[in-house]
Amino acid sequence: MNTQNVSIKIAAQKSSERWGSDPKARLDCVIAEQRSYLAQLCQVWNLQLSQKDEAEQVLRLLSLMSDNVHKEGVLCWERSYPLVSFHVVQPWLQAKDHAIRLYGVIGREAWEIARKDLCNNINFAQAMMRLEAR
Repeated sequence: MNTQNVSIKIAAQKSSERWGSDPKARLDCVIAEQRSYLAQLCQVWNLQLSQKDEAEQVLRLLSLMSDNVHKEGVLCWERSYPLVSFHVVQPWLQAKDHAIRLYGVIGREAWEIARKDLCNNINFAQAMMRLEAR
């Protein structure tokens, strides 16, 4: 078993432990979690944190959302670009506007970091799949 298969197997086990093995139920849980992260993002400013702590919280939430898009939101990897669940990606895209509106430069920079991480993760997964197909 190569490392990609091991990584996928471990990720699947963790996701199964977290949300169960029924695909529809899992997707429903991920969507609910995305909405929860979006709500939390909109409330970080209420915590009256230092600028550094606020930036960390905003980035943490955006990163958790992008991880869900990558790990649970992709419905099909067999295309030139992955097919993702609209309902998983929608709150993440809404988070961009909220992050910029509520947190200004901090929100924009956190969004860019999370977006780049998502792009890198998807590109890496696609590259690994192409290697396995050889």
